Amino acid sequence: MRDTHSMDPSSPDLFLARRAAKADPQAWDEIIEHYGDRIFNVAYRFAGNQAEAEDLTQEIFLKLYRNLDRYRGDVPLMAWALRLSRNLCIDHYRHHRTRRQSETVSDEVLAQLPSGDDPRRHSQTQERRRLVHEVLAEMSESLASALMLRDLQGLSYDEIAGFFEVPVGTIKSRLNRGRKELVRRLEERLQRSQAPLSMIPTEQAPSC
Repeated sequence: MRDTHSMDPSSPDLFLARRAAKADPQAWDEIIEHYGDRIFNVAYRFAGNQAEAEDLTQEIFLKLYRNLDRYRGDVPLMAWALRLSRNLCIDHYRHHRTRRQSETVSDEVLAQLPSGDDPRRHSQTQERRRLVHEVLAEMSESLASALMLRDLQGLSYDEIAGFFEVPVGTIKSRLNRGRKELVRRLEERLQRSQAPLSMIPTEQAPSC
């Protein structure tokens, strides 16, 4: 007997996942097209370089493919895929966090650091990238991961909450604490050569 709920077209994510789970190649291509770049970008934040990010992305999609029949449509498919890949990402980050690549710090974050018009600006920017990653490596995994997903990758609160399987309020609290700790640690490192900085605003950002 046909499972009418699982094929309900009124739930696009569920309908797409069910088609892919039934080995519909077009549906799987749609999943790759819709979510491939975003999942790769998340993997890149945790892996730290392109080659390892590509390997991690392959692992994530393989795990997603093997588990699509478990998806029930209660959360967006992207959030569910992130939740499914959480252990892969966290394990990868834990194993390689001490050698984060400096180029993975976004310009959006670095723009909030004071720089002025000094001709040495490029070298200063590179130094700030290095410092940010050193500080993230010192912070707890839960705070550092939340900061990477929200402030470096731009995921929504709902997506990050799905990744960690905690309420949205918990994510907002982690972000607030993480931003304050990041600023504090950076200020301690730069206080001898820099004016006090405002790394990331501590007020609550608007929901996505």
